[in-house]
Amino acid sequence: MSIDQKYLDLLIAPLENSEILSVADYINEIKGLGVDFESEEFSRHLKYLCFKKQITNFYGKCDHKSLGFNFTASGKLSSIIGNIEIMKAEKEEKAMVQNFNIETLNAQSAQLGNGNIQNVTINMQELIEKVAASDDKEAKRMLMELLENPTISGVIGAGVSGLIGLLGN
Repeated sequence: MSIDQKYLDLLIAPLENSEILSVADYINEIKGLGVDFESEEFSRHLKYLCFKKQITNFYGKCDHKSLGFNFTASGKLSSIIGNIEIMKAEKEEKAMVQNFNIETLNAQSAQLGNGNIQNVTINMQELIEKVAASDDKEAKRMLMELLENPTISGVIGAGVSGLIGLLGN
C-alpha cells in the first residue's frame, strides 16, 4: 500500500493550469483518465493529496470533507458532494535566504537584511551627558522639562535629581 507518484499525477492532471472544477466535474475528468474513484487506491491517494495540501477547495481548506469526499470508517468512499469547487493548491514562494559574512565591524549600530527593525537603546545618563555637553539650549530646556515632569521623575526614581544636576551645569 504505497503511494504511487504516477497515480498522484493522474489525480492532479485535471486541476493543472489553475483549473477550478466542481467535484462532480473532477470525478468525470478522472473517470475519463481511467481512475476508479470508488477504489481503495483512489481513497488512499486522495487522502495523501489532502494531507500534503496539494489540493484544496475554493477557500483553501484541504481536508477530504471540505473537498466534498466522505469516507466510511474502513476508508471506502461513502459519498460525494458534487457542487464543491476544488483546485490544485498554489505553492507559496519561499523567502530567499541571504547570508552575510562580516569579518570586522567597527560601528555602534548596524542593520543587515530585509525588513528588519532597528532598536536603539541609550541609557538616560548617557543621553543627558551628551545633551549637557552640547551647545543646544533648546534640547537642554526640553530635557529639563521632561525630567521635572512628575510621571517621568516617578519612573526614573531618586536618580532624577542627579540627572537634573548634570543639565544645570
